[in-house]
Amino acid sequence: MAVFLQIGSRMRKFLYRLPRVETSIPMDFILGDSVVLGTCLNLSESGLHGTFTQIILPGTEGLTTVYHGEHSFQIKGRIASLRGDSMHMHFCFDSEEQRQAAKAFFKLVAAG
Repeated sequence: MAVFLQIGSRMRKFLYRLPRVETSIPMDFILGDSVVLGTCLNLSESGLHGTFTQIILPGTEGLTTVYHGEHSFQIKGRIASLRGDSMHMHFCFDSEEQRQAAKAFFKLVAAG
């Protein structure tokens, strides 16, 4: 029983994070009058990890569009962190409809 409790406590550390799907799909980030192109490397219902053609500092917000075949998903995003030439972005949901659209797009990408 003690071993199970130790394993359970380690596993709980991962329960906060939504599932992610590995990708290599195009995206862009509209920042004022400029459009910065990039690649989404992995995607979740709440954000993404990827690279852009130029460095965008943490805390910067802009309109993000991720493309998958004939489908796209557009939402306001905030750069949360940088690591080398990649970044992590959190989606900024304004409504429950946007949250549901993010879930639907994630399922579409996860299905291939």
